[in-house]
Amino acid sequence: MKVFITGISRGIGYGLVKYYIENGDEVYAMGRKNPFGEAVKFYKLDVSAYEKIPHSLKSLEIEKLDLAILNAGILGEIKEMKYWSVKELQNIFDVNVWANKVLIDELAPFTEKIVVMSSGAAVNGNPGWGGYSLSKCAVNMMVSIYSKEIDTKIYALAPGVIDTDMVAKVISGDHAKFPSLERVEAGRVSLEEGTKRIVKTIEKLDKFESGSFIDVRLV
Repeated sequence: MKVFITGISRGIGYGLVKYYIENGDEVYAMGRKNPFGEAVKFYKLDVSAYEKIPHSLKSLEIEKLDLAILNAGILGEIKEMKYWSVKELQNIFDVNVWANKVLIDELAPFTEKIVVMSSGAAVNGNPGWGGYSLSKCAVNMMVSIYSKEIDTKIYALAPGVIDTDMVAKVISGDHAKFPSLERVEAGRVSLEEGTKRIVKTIEKLDKFESGSFIDVRLV
């Protein structure tokens, strides 16, 4: 199988690349760092520079993909909505939404399935999550719209709470002010377990309608 993954330097992206390499799959990747050396075909790019994505993909010389996992994303701070500046929101949308829009446009013609990483934060509206929640809500709607406009099957996937640097940042926030952080801390699973759960869900995607938002914890 030929797989493309973004955001591979750590966290979920790292776990997924490790899994697919060990499974014997051919992995293409894009991100700021490559911890896997020649085991993957890699292009160094911060996807916030989304205008460079088309050239980057051409440089990887991908003819066909079975699966693309658009994992790269940023959290921002945990704080009340009134303290978010428009500039901060724009920065989060550049990575979490607009970079993925460009990637979808470029990948769809030669990719069988596209998975865009979303989050339970896209739907639960907990205080403090601000720009991250807004961006992931936009991801869900973008995926839904694309599913009606392209032939490639496309899904938004919430990976659950996995023990990554991003989650560590989340749970370092004010638990008294933002009660959802307590649930996040209690619900964490290891990177290895979380990766396996994501992969098992991806293997079941044909059971879901293209455009669906799927939370791995409910599958």
